[in-house]
Amino acid sequence: MSIVPMRRVTLIGLARHRQAILQRLQSLGVAHIEENDDTEREERREYVELMSALEYLLAGPHRRRHQMPVSPPEPGAVIEEVLANRRQREDLLDHLTLLRRHRQALAPWGDFRFTPLDAMGAYRLWFYLVPLGQQAAIDHIRLPWHIINRDHRHCYLVVIAREEPGVDQVPFERSHTGSESLSEIRRQEAAAQAELEELDTQRFLLTRWIRFLASRVAHTVNNAELGRAERASHVTDTLFILDGWVPARRLTTLQTLCDERDVALVDRAPIRGEEPPVLLDNPEWLAGGEEAVSFFQLPGYRSWDPSIMVFCSFSLFFAIILADAGYALICSALVLLWRRRWKRTRTGRRLGIMALAMSGASLIYGSLVGNYFGITPPADSLLGHLHLLDMDDFSAMMALSIAIGVVHLMLANLLAALAARPRWLALGHLGWVLLLGSSFMLWWQTGHDPAVSLTTSAWFYLLPCSAVLILLFSSAEPVDSWPHRLKHLFGGLTSLGELAQAFGNALSYMRLFALGLSSASLAITFNQLAVEVRDGMPGGGTLLFIVILLLGHVLNLALALMGGVIHGLRLNLIEFLRWGISGEGRPFRAFANKEESTWIR
Repeated sequence: MSIVPMRRVTLIGLARHRQAILQRLQSLGVAHIEENDDTEREERREYVELMSALEYLLAGPHRRRHQMPVSPPEPGAVIEEVLANRRQREDLLDHLTLLRRHRQALAPWGDFRFTPLDAMGAYRLWFYLVPLGQQAAIDHIRLPWHIINRDHRHCYLVVIAREEPGVDQVPFERSHTGSESLSEIRRQEAAAQAELEELDTQRFLLTRWIRFLASRVAHTVNNAELGRAERASHVTDTLFILDGWVPARRLTTLQTLCDERDVALVDRAPIRGEEPPVLLDNPEWLAGGEEAVSFFQLPGYRSWDPSIMVFCSFSLFFAIILADAGYALICSALVLLWRRRWKRTRTGRRLGIMALAMSGASLIYGSLVGNYFGITPPADSLLGHLHLLDMDDFSAMMALSIAIGVVHLMLANLLAALAARPRWLALGHLGWVLLLGSSFMLWWQTGHDPAVSLTTSAWFYLLPCSAVLILLFSSAEPVDSWPHRLKHLFGGLTSLGELAQAFGNALSYMRLFALGLSSASLAITFNQLAVEVRDGMPGGGTLLFIVILLLGHVLNLALALMGGVIHGLRLNLIEFLRWGISGEGRPFRAFANKEESTWIR
């Protein structure tokens, strides 16, 4: 739940021992190497081919037991065999696609073989697709013709002529059937399917090399990282110098390198103007928010970690948008059903836990609004007693959405103020907290108590106080000279000019209720439509009732999921982070040996 403090370290050792020292540093895996601007990051061909072969085997539907051979085979031979299988399979799939299209195009014409041209007196068969709306023009054709088939769109016309008829003779689109019969196409398709099965069997047998290829990938990546570290170091005739960053709590681990090798270690705290890499530290069960934050924008090193806030608020916003306990149960079942897949990787486990939290929050909120697949339980039932929020009370639900938005933005500024202390900049964030909170309370009080006016409300007098705080303490510029004071004041005016944006951001949280209401209304509409069809169509109405319910709720669930994810992330990663986070950090990348399990999913 924090940004890990960093120490700037400099390693100084003998140049002739550089590779051994760097290998030991890589095995410790605690340092972020500060690379030079000219440090190359080219991907070697060996790595690209290894990853291509490994990803192809990992994407297979079935795998053999992984094994490490006692006598390792030649990596190049294994890679070539895997990639050859991949190329043959891709070519065969393309060929199968062409055969299927040819078969589908030829099927309406029937299964036939062309008679030799000399046996037909040099006459040929010409095939045309005639739209049903133009079939009257067929009667004007002077050449011998015959309609051999028709469907809901076309007539299939065959014309006999020695040369291809002109447009004035047959004014229709010609169909190119090719020289092979339908039965021949089917035979080729069956042969290609059999060949594809052989390639899939060979691919299954090749999956025994997954662990071997993963170890080769790890070895290649480790060597590449070692090479980059060597290029990042400064070398003299006798010494080498390497700069980097190490988490303060891991500095003692780095001391072991100095004890084992002839290495000097110099460390210090970051100085003003330096931007150390950012390493976030969160409990694993709350680290799903860290994945979302890292995907969008890492906070600056001197800012604060919003991961847990994003985790909690994203779950809440998703629940409000989904607004259905029945849909929440389906989401929970899907997440649990796929748990084996998302448990394979660390990122998958983090996002899987967050998905469970989102489903749990949706179940609670759906019960509070009394919505179960668009059905509200009776008031005297057990589920009815859990129904505490009325989604039909538009004014109350809109006020609740705005209140959630105001509290969310206030928390962003409050946490930013805590991160900025003891600097005066913290008072500027507190000014926004007071401005947002007092504005909302003033709006609420004047809207619900006619006896209260703007000037008689105590909240009104907090507005100028908060504006003064924003004006005077929103800039980090020093005030040691008049030019700096003017820049400081201009920064405060610029910040105060964002007042309209602050209110706009708070009002944008109304989308939570709007999307939740649309999801609930659409579920009710599908239920009503299904019941009307069932009651209005005796006999087949029951089947249509089931079809409408299934398709309708699947569509509504898909729309609700997309809305919950997109707008939930938008409110967190744009509105919230815009008010709470200053600066953008760069990720901490440990100079460490990669394990083969990193690439096995």
